[in-house]
Amino acid sequence: MNGSVNQSAASPLHIESCGEGAPPAVLVHGFGAHGGFWRKWVPELAARHRVHVVDLMGFGQAATPSGGDYSPLAQARHLAEFLRRFRETPPVVVGHSLGAGVAVAASLRLLDEGGASLPAGLVLVSGTVLPQRLPRFMRLARIPGLGELFLLATPPRMALRKGIQGIVHDPDTVDREQVDTYREPLRSLARRRAILRAARQVSPQAAERLSHRLADLRFPVLLVWGAEDHIVPVEAGRRLEAALPDARLVILPEVGHLPPEEAPRASLEPVLKFLADRRGEPRVAGGPGSFR
Repeated sequence: MNGSVNQSAASPLHIESCGEGAPPAVLVHGFGAHGGFWRKWVPELAARHRVHVVDLMGFGQAATPSGGDYSPLAQARHLAEFLRRFRETPPVVVGHSLGAGVAVAASLRLLDEGGASLPAGLVLVSGTVLPQRLPRFMRLARIPGLGELFLLATPPRMALRKGIQGIVHDPDTVDREQVDTYREPLRSLARRRAILRAARQVSPQAAERLSHRLADLRFPVLLVWGAEDHIVPVEAGRRLEAALPDARLVILPEVGHLPPEEAPRASLEPVLKFLADRRGEPRVAGGPGSFR
């Protein structure tokens, strides 16, 4: 992606920015991915909005500190620090899968600080927000010894292709470009080590605490879900819609867990409308809480 890179020495995030227009959009990938996940959305988004594509710590081109805290709550702290910059023009934060949980947790942190830096809204795409059983690949990574096999070498293209095909509805949509986009960062041992550590630091208890605070988020939330998502089933989207004060669920037929990859046009259209509706909308704060 062509654009400026915003990364201070104090931040472990890697953020690439492009485009112009309000409200800004901040894109947060899910587990095992990086900012390249949004590559099919970015050109059209950037034609209308300032876009900030985030690599969370340990992923993509972000920092990989040895022994670092890669948990979703730690990632939320770093994301909240970035979002504090947007006091004049609050952004819409878009999160996919685990990145959606990070976006929600960051919003709650900002709310507890008084709400001055709250986003204008959230877009949660196949969002891992509510408590659920960990996906199989994450459960395997948490087994001592077995997870370390991931560190031995870059995953073969064929194995990675099969893994991606297992979480989409139409396996024919998984092409070489997509496989290489996911595989390239995994060529680094330090990055593979960081991702393994991140898998082991996901806490179901944190998701439970998060779920009890959803009613505090009183700004608009768009939920985008694949009807054939077997990683975070669409029922989770329906439960989120019921738990959030101002949420709307869009369900995409014949789409799995990766809507921006599998159905980029159909998944982006409701997001563009949501962004257009946020232009000039006043910030809405919620009540006090204790989420950390």
